Amino acid sequence: MRYYLYSVALILVAVVVALAAPIILNSAEIFITSIEIPQNNSQVAGIQIYNIPPISKNFSVPALSARAVIVKDLTTDTILYEKDSSIPFPIASTTKIMTALVASEYFKQNSVLTVKQGATISGSRVGLFSGEDLSFRSLLYGMLLPSGNDAAYTIAENYPGGVLGFVSAMNKKASALNLFDTHFDNPAGFDSLKHYSSARDMATITEEALKDSTLARIFSTKETNIVSIDKKHIHELANLNKLLAQVKGVLGVKTGYTEEAKENLVTYISRDGHKILTVVLGSDDRFGESTKLIEWVYHNFTWQSH
Repeated sequence: MRYYLYSVALILVAVVVALAAPIILNSAEIFITSIEIPQNNSQVAGIQIYNIPPISKNFSVPALSARAVIVKDLTTDTILYEKDSSIPFPIASTTKIMTALVASEYFKQNSVLTVKQGATISGSRVGLFSGEDLSFRSLLYGMLLPSGNDAAYTIAENYPGGVLGFVSAMNKKASALNLFDTHFDNPAGFDSLKHYSSARDMATITEEALKDSTLARIFSTKETNIVSIDKKHIHELANLNKLLAQVKGVLGVKTGYTEEAKENLVTYISRDGHKILTVVLGSDDRFGESTKLIEWVYHNFTWQSH
């Protein structure tokens, strides 16, 4: 009888263990997981960042003559407005944003470059002399402030493979950035059937360029002088971007104009902690329409506190 009771007791213990084992193992797994992976408690939430898109007040977008437009909130990566933003158009000297980006990935700021055939290039010019030596940094200022075509071509001519090699590098960079509506034919922005981009692609190029602190600083410079290495030539430079002096928070980026492309302007604005990028292509009034867009954004949208 005693052995019978022992057997029954052992069977009951085995049953209890069998039933309890999954519960024990599951509880242990949850405990271990809670240690390895922090839960969404107040401590963790305190260091998490939530980018909440700004809320529109539904104010009407200003009337625009521009062929293509995009307005982007950089902090939340939100498109606030767009018009035909994926259609390719001629982009004139806004091309030089990509020229600056590609060149900055190869040349050092103090690299010495020699002016060659670039001295004879037409259009907007710094006034460089053939045979003149300047630092790469100086040429960037010359290309981005007065939109010097001579500076753009000098940079390209000093690149491996010359102008053709440089333009090839521009197109490789466009491919790397997944820009499907962009192709370059020259480093300055001269009109060509093989030279175009879209407002959306130009926004991407500009965002990439703004990651370079030197380029960001040059984009926002109103005026400066550059000097040749031998100190024989001084070039006074003034930025063609009127909005730098006229509109609160504007920090660049680049103007562009040809008869075919019409007026173009890429603008970076930082106001009240909110960073905006606008691209206007093919406008009859790039400065006026960009100003209207900027003011519309800051009046129409409300940003949520994080």
